Amino acid sequence: MIEVRHVTKSFNQDTVLKDISHRFERGKVNIIIGQSGSGKSVLAKCMVGLHRPEVGEILYDGQDFVRMPIQEKRVIRQDIGMLFQASALFDNLTVEENVMFPLTMFTNMSRPEMQKRAGEVLERVNLSGKNHLYPAETSGGMQKRIAIARAIVMKPKYLYCDEPNSGLDPLTSIVIDQLISEITKEMDITTVVITHDMNSVIEIGENIMFIYKGEKWWEGEKEDIINTDNAEINEFVYASEFMKTLKEKLQRG
Repeated sequence: MIEVRHVTKSFNQDTVLKDISHRFERGKVNIIIGQSGSGKSVLAKCMVGLHRPEVGEILYDGQDFVRMPIQEKRVIRQDIGMLFQASALFDNLTVEENVMFPLTMFTNMSRPEMQKRAGEVLERVNLSGKNHLYPAETSGGMQKRIAIARAIVMKPKYLYCDEPNSGLDPLTSIVIDQLISEITKEMDITTVVITHDMNSVIEIGENIMFIYKGEKWWEGEKEDIINTDNAEINEFVYASEFMKTLKEKLQRG
């Protein structure tokens, strides 16, 4: 579990996050949504240690990540898996070498041991036999699955996903959503997803936080978000004509 308590962050006297408290639950897909510039990415960067909040605590299973010594922070960071928006694969490395990269950096495993572990996670994301391809030889959806395999190769306790469906078609997005949800349950990890994609929210959102102008404005589950009377979140959720039409149909029963 990850818990943020009263987190406030400013840049050049511009307050971007204002007294945010939230609990990200273990074994669930925890989703952060909000308009561009709302502060959701800044919060995520505070949570992984890229920014330091002026006020507040960030607790990883009860340990305050903000104030712990550097050596202890390194231990926590090794328990964090990251899925980046653009996948961030190394073009000059094979699929297998990309997945093995965290193991080469943070473990003393032998090469055969690393290859075995890489094979296990590639099989889990349905990419068996693709070990020796290069990223340029794979599709966007495959690259995202390679990135997921790399993110879980160290058996993390926590998984951060930044816009995991960015650039993907709707069908591939559903596959990625389902994979993230399944892995969260199987590995019993705390997954945090930052997204604009309302399809992802409706498909896999279990613990959803809406940030509005740097403040925590709403929280709930995917069932709640459809029926909330919160004006700001309704404006966000039903911004597209498709979602407006869906709301009208639901209201008509």
